[in-house]
Amino acid sequence: MNNTINHSRRRLLKTTAATGLGASLIPSSLFAEGAVDPKTLEIYRTKAMGCFVGAAIADAMGGPTECQHYLRIAEMFPDFQNHIRYDTPGTFFKLRPGYALDAAAGSITDDTFIRMDLAGYLLGTDVPYDAASFAPWLLQHADFSNWWKVAVRPLKRIEKGEVAPEEAGVDHKQGGGGGWWQPVSMLYAGDPQKASAVTTAMCKIWKAPLEEDILSSVVAGQAAAYKKGATVDSVVQAVLDDSGELTKKLFTRAVEIAQKAKSPTELYEELYKHCLVKSCTTDVDGPMPERLEPEVRMEPKGYNGILFAEQQPLALAYFVYGQGDPYKTVLTGVKGGRDADSITCNSAAWLGALSGMEVWPKKWVDVVQNANLKRMNLLKTGNELIEKGIANKTVRFDRMGWGDRLAAC
Repeated sequence: MNNTINHSRRRLLKTTAATGLGASLIPSSLFAEGAVDPKTLEIYRTKAMGCFVGAAIADAMGGPTECQHYLRIAEMFPDFQNHIRYDTPGTFFKLRPGYALDAAAGSITDDTFIRMDLAGYLLGTDVPYDAASFAPWLLQHADFSNWWKVAVRPLKRIEKGEVAPEEAGVDHKQGGGGGWWQPVSMLYAGDPQKASAVTTAMCKIWKAPLEEDILSSVVAGQAAAYKKGATVDSVVQAVLDDSGELTKKLFTRAVEIAQKAKSPTELYEELYKHCLVKSCTTDVDGPMPERLEPEVRMEPKGYNGILFAEQQPLALAYFVYGQGDPYKTVLTGVKGGRDADSITCNSAAWLGALSGMEVWPKKWVDVVQNANLKRMNLLKTGNELIEKGIANKTVRFDRMGWGDRLAAC
């Protein structure tokens, strides 16, 4: 009974935050760009860009290793330290829409294509952001040829009038789509509660309650990483603080494994032993998921897991294990296999928001920007999202603590 009451209260708080109730209590002049000192603005810009570009870096690096066992990755892709081509021997999938379109090292997958459409929605509309406005925007503007086809299905049901946008996720196939949401945290930087609430409101197109809870907590952690004094541990705590009881158990189990691991191999062994998921409830207060018994899969046959109860705890584990080192964080994630690109997108997004754009090796940034330039300009879109967050006055500079935010008042 108490769990039900607590869950209902959490969902009420998230819904209230998403609708903007209470925003009038804070003078809007506090968030005007002129009222924020240049130091704070610059720190926000580098952190937001680090979050956005970091997700693309991880997506492009994890694409060639996607859907594989970590032991097969170690055998087929020994010791890679940078992006590799999609036609490297050992990759499973042929180039195709819904995966990657180009073989060049640094080419992104459907995760970034969809993230760019999500960014387009945020840039092209005004608050409030929610499923009711997100779904029709996507149906009008998104290029679904580059999407993961499963994610298009609820949108087509909405288009036919079969289901309301905010109810479409209840009976939709769960899993997948966890690597798209960094733009929300950019627009609500410094405000984990609101970032969580907006994510919850938007993702209802695809997500039932448990995956809503997991995903919104992921984005809350990204928004919390903008604060002065933030650390790997404080970001983890922000994720846990936003989580319901089942979500918290899933994240905590993975974090504890990462904290004890002495090597990537030890980390993979323990994560595979304890955190792989065969099936899972959709109830935020449901039982722990059914565990998938790991098997060594060396043959060229997919070995994947898309449920958030597996994916996002693994993402947090790689972030914790990396301890702020971009190579240790991202390479450990993409060499861990399973849904490597989607998983590591969020490991990298937490790190980028925490440490800023400068954390990323220049060669990684350059190869991803240039490999995809004929289809998208990642740096341009990242800057546009930053300006949108400032213009929206949704970025909570007053909670970041970086400088004298009232210097101009």
